[in-house]
Amino acid sequence: MARAPAELRLVADRAARALAAAGAPADGDGLALAVSGGADSLALLHAMRALAVRRSWWLAVLTVDHGLRPGSAADAAFVVDHAKALGLAVRLLTLTPADLEPHRGDGPEGAARAARYGALWPAADELGCAWLATGHTLDDQAETVLLQLLRGAGPEGLAGMAVRAGRLLRPLLTVRRAETRACCSAVGLEWREDPTNSAEVPLRNQVRQRLLPLLEELRPGAAQALARTAGLAADERDWLDPLVAAALAATASGPSSAAAPRPSAGEVGPAAPGAGGVALAAAALAALPAALARRVIRAAARQAGASVPDAAATGRVLDLATGRDGAGTGWPGGSARRDGPAVLLAPPPD
Repeated sequence: MARAPAELRLVADRAARALAAAGAPADGDGLALAVSGGADSLALLHAMRALAVRRSWWLAVLTVDHGLRPGSAADAAFVVDHAKALGLAVRLLTLTPADLEPHRGDGPEGAARAARYGALWPAADELGCAWLATGHTLDDQAETVLLQLLRGAGPEGLAGMAVRAGRLLRPLLTVRRAETRACCSAVGLEWREDPTNSAEVPLRNQVRQRLLPLLEELRPGAAQALARTAGLAADERDWLDPLVAAALAATASGPSSAAAPRPSAGEVGPAAPGAGGVALAAAALAALPAALARRVIRAAARQAGASVPDAAATGRVLDLATGRDGAGTGWPGGSARRDGPAVLLAPPPD
């Protein structure tokens, strides 16, 4: 068998190191790969295929047609044909407007993301795959950190994405986007380009096209530095997680608010909601150091099945606890109100 090109070996080696540090997948596990047809996801596919032989991983390919632009069906068909040519199991998942509708409050990008994962996870389970892997790169990580900075997310948000988040894996977080393209070129692949990536909206596109290149011009290595910042923040988050879980358990008020098990670092999606939301004792919450109280509020929102509030909304929830605000407050995907001696966090009503 011909030796793999150096560009593919580089991507595969970095992916192997990232997964070894994350402790997953185990030998013999099933791994579903989310492949869009872009260079990043195709490089993921070929890197995982190169690694699977010695780890006895069983690979399957999942591709999603969001139906939001002309050409999306052709991109999905390209992925299906390529996976079949490699002898891999593949499943095409087609979304409808009805799949997107429940998530419209998250904006177009957020709705597409939520609907995509809503289709990917059941498909991975049906195929018997313990893990789902995506092709997020170091450049995606740098963009995420910048977006979190712009929204004032604080240290927790600066942790960005984790290589392992529950059952979700991102093996390419130490790989540059240019390296995934070089990998595809080296193996003779012509990847698909999503034209919406060059649009002026969403904000991530502007960060990708204008802000990050400018930062690289002003300070070469800016993307690497931003990704390194995410790693440092993630280490601190992991160290603080047990403290937050203990504070949440001590602050929870009522039978529906028992503390949820500690989530994996960077877990995607909310924990299972408690019946009627999560109630926190207002006095106990207000007595916590502000930094810890904010983390407890965000953890409680996840436990309630709500989206995580941003910094401004978290501050308003804390105002409910201290009595500086007696009314309720809300944010996209969640709400909070004062309920006697407690602050009740809940997902938005159906």
